[in-house]
Amino acid sequence: MTSFAKILAPLTGGARDAAVLASAFAAARPFNAHVAGLVVRPDATEALPFYGEGVSPAVMQEIADVSKRVSDEANRAARASLMAAAKEAGAEVLDAPELRGAPTASFAEVLGNFADQVALAARLSDLVVFGALKEGDRPGLTEAFEATLIETGRPVLLSAHAAPVSFCKKIALAWNESVASAHAVTAALPFLQCAESVEILSVRRGKDETISSAEVKAYLKLRGIVATESIVEAGSRVVGDVLLDAAAKGGAGMLVAGGYGHNRLREMFFSGVTRHVVSHAELPLFLVH
Repeated sequence: MTSFAKILAPLTGGARDAAVLASAFAAARPFNAHVAGLVVRPDATEALPFYGEGVSPAVMQEIADVSKRVSDEANRAARASLMAAAKEAGAEVLDAPELRGAPTASFAEVLGNFADQVALAARLSDLVVFGALKEGDRPGLTEAFEATLIETGRPVLLSAHAAPVSFCKKIALAWNESVASAHAVTAALPFLQCAESVEILSVRRGKDETISSAEVKAYLKLRGIVATESIVEAGSRVVGDVLLDAAAKGGAGMLVAGGYGHNRLREMFFSGVTRHVVSHAELPLFLVH
């Protein structure tokens, strides 16, 4: 059975860290994976050019001092959240990533731009966990999500569950015969193989030809996964809304889907009903570009 070994949990020192860590440890549990907590300390010198050349050295130092105090506080809060979540999950916190007979965790701090550093760390991670995305989130959070998904190609888990959950119950799989949806299937195999049941969801609009699920069902069967299938009528609704609604009504604990590119992703996550669903993350989303 395929597995996840390293799960990246970008932390900010804010309230959302609890949900990120709870989901990261829940994802790690079936595979005894390592959860790597990451805090990015902003580089205060990057902001100085925005204040102009007339800023005095004293003001520049004050800006740097305030930035350091805020960063120190965020770092302490993030570390405390990781320690609490690790204790709740029964995971040992180590100095560096290491696999043992149970989930483990580590905490790291880097300096730089949040989105850039998260994307850099994501390159050699099996899964990256973010909390629910909301419009108006702190600068760099949505950018980090998009950079991770689109530029690194690593799978992303969006979930706002602040209490431990299981991602190995029923999983809904969005299927449209595209390369993106096929990539999502292969990337999600660790979850699909441990799931109690898998339902393939295809969306049909009006008189459009029905999408065949035969090929993906045959592939999953080779992996020991017996999946059911459902065809959902879209009507005039956005496809993302239709998939999320069908997955939730079907009792799925996670929706696996392929990303389609920057503009389509933004349309999917920040439009109508989908904006509400993603903001509240009632249904965890496993996404791959």
